[in-house]
Amino acid sequence: MTTLVLASSSKYRQQLLSNIGIQAEISKPDIDETPLPDETPLALCKRLAFEKAKKIAQQQPGRIVIGSDQVASVEGPDGKIILGKPGTVENAVAQLKMCQGKSVYFYTAISLCKAENDEDLPDILTSNLDTITRAEETCVYFRSHKEAQLRAYVEAEMPLDCAGSFKCEGMGALLFERITSRDPNTLIGLPVMLLHNMLDKHFNIDLLDLATAKA
Repeated sequence: MTTLVLASSSKYRQQLLSNIGIQAEISKPDIDETPLPDETPLALCKRLAFEKAKKIAQQQPGRIVIGSDQVASVEGPDGKIILGKPGTVENAVAQLKMCQGKSVYFYTAISLCKAENDEDLPDILTSNLDTITRAEETCVYFRSHKEAQLRAYVEAEMPLDCAGSFKCEGMGALLFERITSRDPNTLIGLPVMLLHNMLDKHFNIDLLDLATAKA
């Protein structure tokens, strides 16, 4: 049976795979996530997803590794601002205040990597790498709330490890006017439908077969 490896420390991505019956092995990549100069949000999320998958694939040749990353951006007074994980209540409230009445774009990338050892080149870093990277866009239209409401939300749900400072699967949905996306899982952190398509077309693996296979 095919073993998938999720190159992520995100409990949300792990849960999304579990929700569809996929028990992937977890391996946490340690990469530098600093944006490059003038790097767009889309380019950033695709690069980071690839770097995560590549690093783990080179450590575990022969296995298909799933890397994923999400970057959010909102229009600020001087151009687009990338919204990262807030880390603190004050940062989360500040992020949400910035988003009030605006459209915020979330770019979520998936990269699949499989490394094959070259017997003549034992160094794993020289392995042949079979890889594909794609991304999906989600637009979140925010309602306008008072700062006291935003602070009460943050203190209630504590979305401090979420880009954009909300959990759309919880009370965070009450912050929105509407969401535009083909897959509701994308905003949580993993485009499941895109993953299914990529595995099927590139590696001839059907996630439904994996999910329903008897142990």
